[in-house]
Amino acid sequence: MMNIDWAVVFATLTGPILAVQAQKWIERASDKKKRRERIFETIMTNRATRLSDGYVQALNQIDLEFHSKADKPVIDGWRKLFGELNNTPVEVDDRAIVFAWNARVNDKLVDLLLAMSKSLGRSHSEEEIRRGIYYPKGRVDLEQSQLAVLSGLQKLLDGTTSLKVENSGVTGPSDLHLAVLHKLHDAYDETGALRVTFVNATEKSRMN
Repeated sequence: MMNIDWAVVFATLTGPILAVQAQKWIERASDKKKRRERIFETIMTNRATRLSDGYVQALNQIDLEFHSKADKPVIDGWRKLFGELNNTPVEVDDRAIVFAWNARVNDKLVDLLLAMSKSLGRSHSEEEIRRGIYYPKGRVDLEQSQLAVLSGLQKLLDGTTSLKVENSGVTGPSDLHLAVLHKLHDAYDETGALRVTFVNATEKSRMN
């Protein structure tokens, strides 16, 4: 009777299956790492342009890709930044309050990026993350102007401010303004009653 080495049989049958599963596991791990790296790189690239869609989308993808126990520093860093972003100052006209809030946001963003860098096996320093940014002054001025316009429009829609209209280069009321005032004055008699003119007798009879 032939002796069967069941270990060899098992290895022969399961070897290809295990190899395929191992390959799939490696591919999934590789894809996950690429997604995590893309999120980190997007936030790093756009950390000076925080109104950009890419920056906002990358922040919102953190929870989707960094959710294991080993990612706790990243998750904690994102939670702290998220909380500060949702604590925007009410008195936006107070420069000191806005400056302090921006400083807190910057600190928490740096902490988050440091945690993400370490999680991905990178070696970015705090100084590199905080200072290594190029953003032309013209872009800063443009972004600030856009925010000022949006803020003013919001106040106008909320009714907390009014739209100021002036005659540029003209002192006193304009000719059009005076003409309208004269028309309004002539429409009333000395007693304050509205003057009514009937074109024909038919219209007058309809008023009786």
